Amino acid sequence: METALNAKAIGRDELTVLPYRVITTEGSRRVRGWVWQSCGIRRDRENRRIVIDHLPTGALIGVAPDVESALRAVADLDPLLDSNATAGGHALTPSIRAVLLRHRIALPDPVVHPLPDEEAA
Repeated sequence: METALNAKAIGRDELTVLPYRVITTEGSRRVRGWVWQSCGIRRDRENRRIVIDHLPTGALIGVAPDVESALRAVADLDPLLDSNATAGGHALTPSIRAVLLRHRIALPDPVVHPLPDEEAA
């Protein structure tokens, strides 16, 4: 059985500040944020935003307008998430999308890779 990316951080019943790993287009990166159950909330200082991450995969779930909205969304999301949730909205169910939109969480854009012809241009 495959081990979750952030196995030591997952399953916390209290909001705890811990380091965890996220997956980016440049690879895996260590960040620090608030973790609760299967979600992480962190400040992305580079892009000046509040981000919600899926701890088992390190994938971006969405971008929150503020920490309070992120916390409310995570509380509603946790029972709906499983280890297969992925970034970019590819595997997000309609119920997860509804929770994100209700809490004003922006859905991430899917990562689009250029076609071989576009790379040469």
